[in-house]
Amino acid sequence: MYCMQNKVCLVKRREDSAMLLNGRLKGMELSQVPHGASVLAVAVFRLSRFLKSQVMRTVSDAGDIGLVSWRILMGLSLVDTATQRELVDFTRMEQAQLSRALKDMCDQGLIDSKPSETDRRARLFFLTEEGRATHQTLLPVVTRITDAIDAALSPEERFQFLEMCSRIERAASSAVTELPDAGQINLNPDSESSPEEVRT
Repeated sequence: MYCMQNKVCLVKRREDSAMLLNGRLKGMELSQVPHGASVLAVAVFRLSRFLKSQVMRTVSDAGDIGLVSWRILMGLSLVDTATQRELVDFTRMEQAQLSRALKDMCDQGLIDSKPSETDRRARLFFLTEEGRATHQTLLPVVTRITDAIDAALSPEERFQFLEMCSRIERAASSAVTELPDAGQINLNPDSESSPEEVRT
């Protein structure tokens, strides 16, 4: 399924025409990633999406909650209370998405909130008894999946994998930093206008 099963994608790309079947687009294989896309980015995205779908299906079947709600349960199980901002940072979810999940979980009786004593604008969220029970029910089920994922690599391989992820992140960040300003990009390659002329 992934790149390791077809090492050609790590050393070269096929012609973009290989993405076509009778002139129509077909499913993208990692050995056929077109120009303008990153083999590593596509592979990581697919793996991330697959792993999230496995956890999402598990918590949905076992506890009738979504992935965002599960992450909130995990976070609130670690502390007595947490603000919405802290939960956004912990779950790495968008503010609007997390707000909807918090409302749904309050309606379900999984969590509750109270005003912060130090910040009138903030509310402190915490698990209810039902929320703690749901977390304790789901935890061993999800742990079986996460343990199996981590066990796929040896400790040394996990270290190497995380180091490679950091290298890819740094490379992407550096590439974006080195991009020219939007005003300096000539979107008309047939034009002979200089970047200065394009800006004017």
